[in-house]
Amino acid sequence: MNTEFKIIVCPNDEKIKILENLNKNSALYNVKFMSKEEFIKNYFFDYTVDTIYYLMDKYKFNLDVCKVYLKNMLVIDVSKEYESIKLNFLKDLKKELISKNLLKVNLFFREYIKNKKIEVRNYFDLDKYEEEALNYKVEIPISKINADVYECSGIEDEVNFVALKIIELLNNGIDINKISLANVSSDYYYILDKVFSYYNIPINIDFKDSIYNTLIVKEFLNNYEIDLEDKNKSIVNRKLINIVSSLSSIDQSTDIYRKLLIDKLKNTYFSPVKLTNAVNIRDLNTYSFSDDEYVFVLGFNQDSLPRMHKDIEYITDSIKSEVSMYDVSYLNKRGKDTVIYLLSRIKNLFLSYKLSTPFQSFYRSSLINDLGLKVIKPEIDNYKYSNLYNMLRLGEKLDKFYLFGEKDSSLEALNTHYSIPYKIYTNKFTGIDKNLYLNSISKPIKLSYTSLNSFNECGFKYYINYVLKLDDYTDSFASFIGSMYHEILTLYRNNNFDFEYEFKKYLEKRNLSLKEKLFLVKIEADLIELIEVIKKQNMLTGFNDEEYERRCEVSLSDEVKFIGFIDKIMYYKKANDTYFSIVDYKTGTIDTHIEPIKYGLHMQLPTYLYLINKSHVFDSPIFTGIYYQNILFNYPTWSSKYESEKKDRYKLKGYSTDDTLILERFDPTIENSELIKSMKYDDIKGFSRYSKVMDKVMVDELVDYTEKTIKKGMSDIMDAKFNINPKVYDKDNVSCKFCKFSDLCFMKEKDLNYLDKVDDLSFLGGDY
Repeated sequence: MNTEFKIIVCPNDEKIKILENLNKNSALYNVKFMSKEEFIKNYFFDYTVDTIYYLMDKYKFNLDVCKVYLKNMLVIDVSKEYESIKLNFLKDLKKELISKNLLKVNLFFREYIKNKKIEVRNYFDLDKYEEEALNYKVEIPISKINADVYECSGIEDEVNFVALKIIELLNNGIDINKISLANVSSDYYYILDKVFSYYNIPINIDFKDSIYNTLIVKEFLNNYEIDLEDKNKSIVNRKLINIVSSLSSIDQSTDIYRKLLIDKLKNTYFSPVKLTNAVNIRDLNTYSFSDDEYVFVLGFNQDSLPRMHKDIEYITDSIKSEVSMYDVSYLNKRGKDTVIYLLSRIKNLFLSYKLSTPFQSFYRSSLINDLGLKVIKPEIDNYKYSNLYNMLRLGEKLDKFYLFGEKDSSLEALNTHYSIPYKIYTNKFTGIDKNLYLNSISKPIKLSYTSLNSFNECGFKYYINYVLKLDDYTDSFASFIGSMYHEILTLYRNNNFDFEYEFKKYLEKRNLSLKEKLFLVKIEADLIELIEVIKKQNMLTGFNDEEYERRCEVSLSDEVKFIGFIDKIMYYKKANDTYFSIVDYKTGTIDTHIEPIKYGLHMQLPTYLYLINKSHVFDSPIFTGIYYQNILFNYPTWSSKYESEKKDRYKLKGYSTDDTLILERFDPTIENSELIKSMKYDDIKGFSRYSKVMDKVMVDELVDYTEKTIKKGMSDIMDAKFNINPKVYDKDNVSCKFCKFSDLCFMKEKDLNYLDKVDDLSFLGGDY
């Protein structure tokens, strides 16, 4: 046993190799392993989420900026006065964090390593302050590369070339575990996975799948609900519990908490399943290859090997002389020497580069000319190794020939050897197994106006959105404003309502740009005005009872529920009867026409009417009105018509009962309504031609028709009828113009369903 204690600072790959060798030799050594990152954190300092929170909360730094500042603080001496404003800023910030105990300093580490032997292995990119901490100087021996370089036209050709070379090695008896790839960026992952599968070459690829993209995490982000005591759930749950626990010191209600949470989720990955017999991807900088290993170095391109540093960091070359950091020219010179040295250590070396990917062009590494390396353009002949890949290549080359007139040299040979079904693609949705579909989805199925409208617009849109759930919600500024309006309009009738407080509280949920802040000045004024308008409307109406964000639910079957949330219900109770009006808030353009309900379109107000009648919100509901109310007024203040337009803009738009007694209770001004747009009534002439009114028969028929439409949609959804069938109504493609999935369906003209414009409501069954 070697009793001399030493600290070996090395990457994990090197640590595993050392331990394997010690195990082979049955040797015992008194050794402590540390990574460079671990050593540096102990030597200088580490930080926690509390540190980040403090900086984000006090100084309003974004998360990435906080990380940059903390990284650069490693070189800052708090006792020194710097010439640079940047460095003094970091110094003051570091002193502040120390005073708040927000930097974790290991007070004993420097004493612990004193007089101990520190051995540094496989770290060639140390900065000056790291070298000083480790008491180690990176010295790169002068070296020479002994290998040819293979030029490939594209990234797939390069991967294909490597795959064919690997097959040759395997056919010659080389152990697959002795074959590695290096310098593999994420650009290569998909291509490697695809091409190697064609040749049945097993390969370990770390795809870096983040848990952030899982359904469990998406659902958690909606409500923050998780069982912290249950440690025996899925891998995602366990990782999620650990993340939530690590943020326990941060207030969940803050926007900063959410940003820290999302950052951790995005940077938490699944551990990939490792194949025991497979080609492996190694880090050229940290892995020591033995002489019996065969190494394919891909992407031998400029700015990749060697990677070039640029003077764009926070601490630039102009001020690095004040701290222990190397300038860019030194790092680039050492980086170049390092690449040469690392490649020279590999006995069985294959170098290749690409000239292009589908999205960009590339140059070969400058080292090729500097070192006088021989460049070979390989002839790729893979006919005998993968029939599937050859057929795919034939399809690609036929595409180039028919679309661009490009005749590849191998096209004729491939066309002679293989026959493929070419140009027979159809975008038609071939369907899914109904039983498999029903067994795989959660029960009960929860339908809503939004989901049913999506289905009625296009079955395939519903399938993508609600079955495959590919629609990733984007928190846009517009949706942020819309949600703010809804929330404040729900709260304003509380006795202790404080507009300024609620407005500012809501704004804390989002980091706003300067442009957005300027826009919010007008928004704030408009919202105050809107609240005053609604207050006047409430004083005017005799319907003094209200409910906001009312959840309504109807069971359509044992397996399906129909659910809706109504923005506002205004009602008046008389004996056992409840007279009600529905108000739905709108921030955009309002179209009150309900005629398209014939095709299951524009059903929002009829749907809410159906829910009130069928969900037992009230014991005996009696229709008074269904309305939209515009809550976002966008009209030039300089216009002479501003005041009149504003007054008209905020009026309720929709359909009212023709029962004047109850309608007068709801709106005492029906002679020339101040509450309902276009509502005019004369005791002699009756309602004006522009007044939209419905009698009880029409209301009942509208509810019945809505119910039939909902149940028809439910039945088709349960039958998995998800065809590509977008609708064109009155020359307007209502299905596709705002669809996020147009790149998936490849919709053709023949897929369109042209619907005749409906000018009356006779289809309901009555006389209209």
